[in-house]
Amino acid sequence: MDLTGIDYLGLDRVLRRGTGEIVEQSEKMLFIRDSVSGAYMLACEDAAEGRAVLARHVDEKTDLLMVSDLSLGREALQRYGFAGSIECFQAAYYGLVPETGSSLQVRTADENDLDLLVRSYDHLSPEELALIVKRRKLLLGYVSGELVGFVGEHLEGSLGLLHVFPPYRRRGYGEALEKIMIAETMREGFVPFGQIVKDNAASLLLQRKLGMTISDRLSVWMWRPA
Repeated sequence: MDLTGIDYLGLDRVLRRGTGEIVEQSEKMLFIRDSVSGAYMLACEDAAEGRAVLARHVDEKTDLLMVSDLSLGREALQRYGFAGSIECFQAAYYGLVPETGSSLQVRTADENDLDLLVRSYDHLSPEELALIVKRRKLLLGYVSGELVGFVGEHLEGSLGLLHVFPPYRRRGYGEALEKIMIAETMREGFVPFGQIVKDNAASLLLQRKLGMTISDRLSVWMWRPA
């Protein structure tokens, strides 16, 4: 199955970095597990085949699942009793390495920063934040020695964790942080990509401003409580 399309960049990333295990595949379907995030990911162009694959491999022990097909994802959410979900567009950057020159300085977060990160960012568990920091995939941004925000890479490889502290918002620091993360990702040889919740108009606007291409289709991420 061709994984070069924008909807399948997540699967392509974990396979290329060597952490994706192929569970099943065919000409129109690929089902993998990422050993870093623990996520199962299904890309399929035939709903019946995708439904059958999910029935063979998904159960109450499956904690994190992505389905690239919206209808099939909604069906899986109900059938397998996941507690939470998001429907999201995929954004990908296909341009040249962006210029990152600004007054913003960055450093890689370490374990000494975890308390601050946990207090500031409640979209991920402390355990997941600790793993991201351990993988050295979170950057802190400073201006004149003051911490203004941070940005990072989720365990499965997507850009995210973008957070600018309230006193520094609407000054372009969020855009600057993401440009730096895009450039870092490109230097590693990957296409930068991320997920945007479908009704997050502000995030969609920012990604388009950064030159991101936005997918036409929605995918579904679903999970169980940690």
